[in-house]
Amino acid sequence: MRAEILSVGTELLLGQIVDTNAAYLARVLSDLGVSVYRRVTVGDNMDRLLAALRSALESSDLVITIGGLGPTMDDITRDGLALAFDDTLHLNDDIAEGLRKFFTKRGMPVLESNLRQAMVPTDGRAIENPNGTAPGLLFEKGGKVGIALPGPPNEFIPMVDNFVAPYLRRKTGNIGTIRSKVLRIAGVGESLVEEIVKDLMFDANPSVAPYAKVGEVHLRVTAKSDTVEEADALIEERAKLIYERLGSAIYAEGDDPIEKAVVKLLAERSETLSTAESCTGGLLSQRITDISGSSTVFMGGAVVYSNAAKTDLVGVPAEMIEAHGAVSAEVAQALAEGVRKRFGTTYGVGITGVAGPDGGTPQKPVGLVYISVASPDGCEVDEVNYIGGRATVRLRASQTALNMLRLRILKSKI
Repeated sequence: MRAEILSVGTELLLGQIVDTNAAYLARVLSDLGVSVYRRVTVGDNMDRLLAALRSALESSDLVITIGGLGPTMDDITRDGLALAFDDTLHLNDDIAEGLRKFFTKRGMPVLESNLRQAMVPTDGRAIENPNGTAPGLLFEKGGKVGIALPGPPNEFIPMVDNFVAPYLRRKTGNIGTIRSKVLRIAGVGESLVEEIVKDLMFDANPSVAPYAKVGEVHLRVTAKSDTVEEADALIEERAKLIYERLGSAIYAEGDDPIEKAVVKLLAERSETLSTAESCTGGLLSQRITDISGSSTVFMGGAVVYSNAAKTDLVGVPAEMIEAHGAVSAEVAQALAEGVRKRFGTTYGVGITGVAGPDGGTPQKPVGLVYISVASPDGCEVDEVNYIGGRATVRLRASQTALNMLRLRILKSKI
């Protein structure tokens, strides 16, 4: 079965609301073995909605709409679906009576517009919504299926779980499942990752697809099979090949960020960390301390934005700053070594650079950052040049620092 997801609402197009519902529904459909052919968002415009619905019904067996089932004039989904399915709507007396009781009990007037939510398709039926006033709608005609669901997540999610999933299981029978696993990669660019796994990307099942993120790359491995166990086995076999090629560049699977991987490594080894940050302004420390359990491994950090702070807080010699400049490999190393000594930690990280948009020179342009990791085995410094605005430079610097630290921990003896 092939499906399309159609989200309805001008507020979605304006970016006033993030469409988390569509992502949730796509995951559920994937687990059911239903292929999502396309996801579309349209505003509260009948002509555009109708065009999108008709296109979806031409391409797919199932269209599921999200939103636009309320009582106001801009809630046009039920009418659009009726037109797309060449169906008619009629008032369901039981739903209408339930709406009247709902509003009367709360001392609210029962407006004629409220009863629009009691209109149901002739070639279909209403879908119970125990958490709201707008029932969902099921259209079935000519081998095609349309399901309309309300937009509020507290109404939408229970209806997906309690109606959509069971309905599709009954309708499709044993059509299998689609499963995915994400491998998260740091320190290797998207083009190189693609080159390394290119031959695996030609296979349809399991499929391998790269996605570029800020400072890292994700590889999504997807398999379709009759059972979850079989699909997962296909994924594991393909993932094993990827691990053999990329090795320690893969830092985690699933949704875990790189800072969680670092905290886990430190905790496993009973090792500790401290940081001295200039251009990142504490972003690295924030990312570490966002992770539950980081208090056992993170001993403290210093935001050493000024030259005086670099000297007073972590002991960077003033003459070193004078000779090499605050943005230099020498100062980055002194920050890492100084903060490690001050807090008595296994590792110290130092970051100094030009985040921009001002402050750059021909010799030291915006985006130039020096990152250093100090440990009992010595100190390493990396010079990097980032492209992007201030926030991007800071985020990429913190990402590089975390990956440098992760690799240093992996190289150390437990």
